[in-house]
Amino acid sequence: MYGKETEKALAWLGKGQTPREMIRAYGEVKLAAVRAQQEAFSLYPQDYFPHLEESLEEIIRGERDDSFPLPLAQGGAGTSLHMNLCETASLLANEKFTGAFDADPLDHLARFQSTNDTFPTAVILMTYRFLEDTEKNVVALQEALVAREKEYEEWLMCGRTEGQDGLPITLGQVFGAWAGPVERDRWRLNKLKERLRTIPLGGTAVGTGFSAPREYVFAAEKHLRRISGLPLCRSQNLADATAHSDSLAEAAQGMGLCGDNLYKLASDLILYGMGPVGEILHGEVQYGSTIMAHKVNPVYLELIRGLSLEASSLARLIGEYSRSGQWQLNANLPFLAEQMIRLWERLNRALEIASGPLMDALKPQREVLERNFYGSPALINTLRIILDYSVIKDLLPRLKEKPFSSGEELIEFISGETGMDREELAEKLSSYRLTGFSRGAHL
Repeated sequence: MYGKETEKALAWLGKGQTPREMIRAYGEVKLAAVRAQQEAFSLYPQDYFPHLEESLEEIIRGERDDSFPLPLAQGGAGTSLHMNLCETASLLANEKFTGAFDADPLDHLARFQSTNDTFPTAVILMTYRFLEDTEKNVVALQEALVAREKEYEEWLMCGRTEGQDGLPITLGQVFGAWAGPVERDRWRLNKLKERLRTIPLGGTAVGTGFSAPREYVFAAEKHLRRISGLPLCRSQNLADATAHSDSLAEAAQGMGLCGDNLYKLASDLILYGMGPVGEILHGEVQYGSTIMAHKVNPVYLELIRGLSLEASSLARLIGEYSRSGQWQLNANLPFLAEQMIRLWERLNRALEIASGPLMDALKPQREVLERNFYGSPALINTLRIILDYSVIKDLLPRLKEKPFSSGEELIEFISGETGMDREELAEKLSSYRLTGFSRGAHL
């Protein structure tokens, strides 16, 4: 159910489907606007207005999505979608009402409004919810990583820098390190919501508020907060809020950084699971090859990396759309909104996989971790905490003759060569002493 202006738009845009998230947000903006019209000026007959509210509520709930056949990517800064919304809401309400009054899409539904203040307000609503959704999934991933940090706090392994074996670290510390950037993502997303909540509603076409009475503007802001349940506030600089979309670009960049951190996590895990290392295996989700029966593909990790790369690229593209505004308007806002939806979908899919299926699929191999550590020439680096440099140099040829497979073998060797007490050596070479703050050598 839509009118002539939507038909005109279909003729040149082609048939598509306006995304559900955008319909909901724009429907909420329009409901707030008509309630403000009614509160301030009683624009509609009292017996007609409930039908208009009901029609917009149906749109918000998703019961009329088939009346929004336009693709979101469109010229005109979103005017085609705004007209579609005004036509559909008025036609629905007019059909429900049995009296003599018919609301007009322009003279009634769009009064005191422009696409240029209502459309960006809807995009902000939609993006604010994306940040909330992403923050929830980031919290879930942080909790999953912290749980494994505690579970593996005594699993000793070899820390590596620049692709080389280095000093010991625990698997718990590795998971804790991955939790660090995720915690910063959580903080960043929360702060981004604060800056994003400012809306241009009431600024009309160029941010001057032309034709919009003060009573309407204040009422529209109030009703939109109530309808959306979000802590929105009207910008104190409407000309700025109408012309610029950098707060949306900033939100996208925050989500893009989250994607970058996910990519790093997945890349690390792919290396830990590779054949020569084999320390954190990726459980078999499906057959890994049509010809190699032994092969297990790290499908969750590869999917996370692919989705994260796309999310990072979309964040940069949104920045390009943001800076493309000219004078008092950014006409590319519909394109920005479309990419914001894609960014949200890709990033949250990656987060959901990372905190759920991936964590279940990861299989740390404690024996392999310890074997790789005790069999590494870098083990020599750890002896500096108990032996003088010259003593290590003297022992070096014999240390390299046969790799150790456990801490017990190492303690037995050093005790035999130096006469040091085995229990004392065990304490000094414990996972805590090797991976925590030292009180000094020979203490």
